[in-house]
Amino acid sequence: MTMSAQETDHAVGSASWDLGLIYELIAELLLNPEVRDPLWVEGALERVPHSDLRELLDRFNVSPAAHNIDEYTQTLELTPPCPLYLGAHLYEEPNSCRGAGACDRNQYMIELGAIYAHFGLGVDARELTDFLPVMIDFLAASAKRSEMDGMGLRRRFVEHYLSPGLPTLRASMRKYESVYELVVEALEIAVEEDLERMAEDPVWLPPEILETIPVTIQRQGGGAQPAQSLSSMGGERP
Repeated sequence: MTMSAQETDHAVGSASWDLGLIYELIAELLLNPEVRDPLWVEGALERVPHSDLRELLDRFNVSPAAHNIDEYTQTLELTPPCPLYLGAHLYEEPNSCRGAGACDRNQYMIELGAIYAHFGLGVDARELTDFLPVMIDFLAASAKRSEMDGMGLRRRFVEHYLSPGLPTLRASMRKYESVYELVVEALEIAVEEDLERMAEDPVWLPPEILETIPVTIQRQGGGAQPAQSLSSMGGERP
């Protein structure tokens, strides 16, 4: 089967994308406009090649709603209809305080934290491990640490922990006509490209992740670097 000229252009173009930069940009755009760095955003956008992904981010950035703090707070932060905590879109909230400690979302967040730790990364104490900008910052940071991923843990993160929650989040944003749907759509495009690049990588499979990751870290010996923080204030970006 042959590809059309448009499909060929997309395939060639996306293969040259700097996914680390794209992930950093998407994570920044998903922050509250009050803490976003508009000058950095403008510079980063200029470095993203023209594509469907770039068009989505440009449309978002020129929308007044994208820079409205009240819009962000009411839609994404304070008892929000579209929370940016991905676990909230994957798991039902427990009905009691007793169930909170053993609920599926709690286990999900623990496993995320273990994955971050495997790559020598930590989460800012002010944030939860399933906050979407933190998860995206992890993708940007772990892409630069491929030597630490001989067992395909990053691929599992994308396939098992990130991708399943994005359609529900995006549908929720569409329902409330949130301009942030454009950013999540761009994220889905970036993730699709990332998975294509990892198609030949190993696939990490259970035993249980919490039992496996500490053992892996111990086998690395004493040369492990101190954990670097994955922050909702811009990840590893200088």
